[in-house]
Amino acid sequence: MRVLVVDDHEFTREGIIRILTDNFSISKIVRAGTYESALEEIQNTKFDLMILDVNLPGKSGLELLSTVRSMQPNVPVLVLSMVPVSQYARRVLQAGATGYMTKSEPAEEFLKAVKAVSQRLKYFSPEVQQEIPELIDESISKPKHEKLSDREFDILKRMSDGKSSKEIAAEFNITVNTVNSYRKRIMYKLHLKTNADIIKYAFKNRLIK
Repeated sequence: MRVLVVDDHEFTREGIIRILTDNFSISKIVRAGTYESALEEIQNTKFDLMILDVNLPGKSGLELLSTVRSMQPNVPVLVLSMVPVSQYARRVLQAGATGYMTKSEPAEEFLKAVKAVSQRLKYFSPEVQQEIPELIDESISKPKHEKLSDREFDILKRMSDGKSSKEIAAEFNITVNTVNSYRKRIMYKLHLKTNADIIKYAFKNRLIK
């Protein structure tokens, strides 16, 4: 397999690579720590598997996933994250990921995930199945924040963390007015009125601890 490992923490990245090389036949393994470096590798090499951390500096793993799907639509992508399952699992799978798991799960589960997604099979870890059963059973209703775009969801998360419009604008390199426009759309889609409502919603839907 030709594998691309995208994670901004070198220690984690090298640990993933060690597990992969110890357990699979790897012909080429490439490292990337940012959206930009990963994009350069994707432009130059056709990969058989991609391991992607959803939390990247600058442009997020979600944005990279969308780019990958347009450039290499058939490459299996296993997304890893440190955040709780309820925050990103459904969203990354809808964005085109083949599998999702948190980094808190054991190495044995990671091996199962790699084996599954490398065969282009959807992978749901036990934690995902327990926390978000509607990923498997689509008859279960979905929360309102699934109506949000990826950027709206990212801004909702930062609003839930108590960040100001100015702080959010600086993080995404956009204007405060643009942030406030996103805020209005988020409030409308979630049927909320105040910042306090946002925090209550985030706690209720396990978007924050």
